[in-house]
Amino acid sequence: MTGSRAWQPVQPAADAPPPAGAYSSAILAGDLIFVSGQVPRDPRTGELPDGVVAQTRQVLENLRAVLAAAGASLDDVVSITAYLAHIGDWEEFNAAYRDVFRPPYPTRTTVGAHLHGFLVEISAVARVAR
Repeated sequence: MTGSRAWQPVQPAADAPPPAGAYSSAILAGDLIFVSGQVPRDPRTGELPDGVVAQTRQVLENLRAVLAAAGASLDDVVSITAYLAHIGDWEEFNAAYRDVFRPPYPTRTTVGAHLHGFLVEISAVARVAR
């Protein structure tokens, strides 16, 4: 494929899991960062934490690392899409989420989904100051 794109992939962070497929972890387009779905795999050990609360915390830590590589933080997130393997885990997920994000909260959509062995996956859009 030839030609230039109006966006650039963000170099993967050393403390975030690398993409598992043919996609970028994050894309910088103008002053927006689009972060692919982050899963709860510990980037150092490759292990998955047990339970939705621990998995939510690991996903948000992985999201933080990807955002940092793009020059942003969790405070810059404007929109979240969260996927839960069991929608009945919403209360526990929401409590762990609230431990990390503070008001005013980003917009958020939470849906039930089949996640290939994970309990939580989160994608995000953030704004980075230039």
